[in-house]
Amino acid sequence: MNRMNNIHTSLTVRLRVAGSALLLGLLSFAQIASAGEANLTRFGPKLYKSERGASAPASRPAYFRAMEGPAELVLQGNGAVNALIKVNGLEVVGPKDFRGNGKVVVPLNLNYPGNTIEVNVRRGKLDVRVTQLTESNINVRAQMYFGLNTSNFVDQLAFYDKLGITGHINPAGPDECKTFARSLGFADNYLIKVALSSFDFAPPWIDTVGFRDEEIGDFSYRDDPPYANLNHIGMAYATYSTTDLDGDYAYLRGQGIEFVSAPATAPNGERFVFLKDQDGTFLKLIEESGDATDGPDLVRLVNTNMNVADLERSREFYRLLGFIEEEDGSQKGAGSFAKAHGFKGLIKFKGVDVSLPGLGAPFPFGGDDEATLQLRQWKRPFDDDPAYSPPVNHLGIDRIALFVDDLNATIEEMKRLGFNQLGPIGGGDGPGQIGIVFFYDPDGIKVEFWGPVSEANPDAGCF
Repeated sequence: MNRMNNIHTSLTVRLRVAGSALLLGLLSFAQIASAGEANLTRFGPKLYKSERGASAPASRPAYFRAMEGPAELVLQGNGAVNALIKVNGLEVVGPKDFRGNGKVVVPLNLNYPGNTIEVNVRRGKLDVRVTQLTESNINVRAQMYFGLNTSNFVDQLAFYDKLGITGHINPAGPDECKTFARSLGFADNYLIKVALSSFDFAPPWIDTVGFRDEEIGDFSYRDDPPYANLNHIGMAYATYSTTDLDGDYAYLRGQGIEFVSAPATAPNGERFVFLKDQDGTFLKLIEESGDATDGPDLVRLVNTNMNVADLERSREFYRLLGFIEEEDGSQKGAGSFAKAHGFKGLIKFKGVDVSLPGLGAPFPFGGDDEATLQLRQWKRPFDDDPAYSPPVNHLGIDRIALFVDDLNATIEEMKRLGFNQLGPIGGGDGPGQIGIVFFYDPDGIKVEFWGPVSEANPDAGCF
């Protein structure tokens, strides 16, 4: 029985027991329940510059993917002079068309799937972005889990127990399965341990994975530790709520858990604290109303964080998947607020929390149908190191799994929209059986689509 069939069987038992739009236009998009509409950034944003007085450098064409049809070239100048831009070999901006510090929008017509852009700036700086209004019918229904890789599988589950996250489905699949290894980006097979953990055995889970060496049978992972700082591009942490933040801080410190600082209050009034597991992976606790007990009082998964390089670009990508904007998340502050994030001096980020619409329509596996993603673009301090590259045999939080009704239809829709698939389907040996597949978001964060296949996967078997 493959990994997803094991999960399906376990869940059946457990659940029976448990029961021309630019930046200003982005803010006014209607909330769409059954389909996504977004002004996707197809290229950029990229800053082009040339030293004053120097000749414009030779530009190599950059390649980008898009749908066939209308789009917009959005230019923001900073003293730019004599800009020359070609799209698909045709000049769309000449030396006399743009100069100075303003914003200019140029209509384009793009090809599917591939396009090229060449940019030369004789003097000054020019920020270049290509956007395209796009509709989809991906219809993400819920968040099933976020992935977390550990160096010690037993210690990791014990860490969750200390937090009160004691509903473990363990094991949640086979130790070895080439079809899932391929879907995760491995060139060959792997050996792993997998568990799904939550408060009540039901999703949303933490998908905990320990990678093991194929020859010696011990844990093995590539030499990439969890992100050391909370401003690193990629998934940096997940947030849980507690009804007794101060009590949990004292209790968990007594259990040997490391915290970044004492609880602090954010400029928006939120009380919070960051802690680390034994590998250094961050989790965040925030306070909500409720009763306090002598032990941990964690209640629910509130959101999963994603640090992004460009907020506009990421916001629209997740809007395409069906996430709708819920509230502004921009903040700045110093003192205890900065210290609680592991920094000295002023910190500043702009952000937005986006959520699924929460239609409440029934589907087999549960999950969080109002899932919230915390998109953050750090402005100070800024870290432009990229997110983890595949495969996923490193430590830390790395991926998020989203439930869809028809995995094959989702794959075809993502390909139609011009997105790259990481690997083949894992699992899904017959119609209705669960499979997984990965795509990249604009920052290289791995988004896993999780759901039943409508067509049997001929390579579903574990071998």
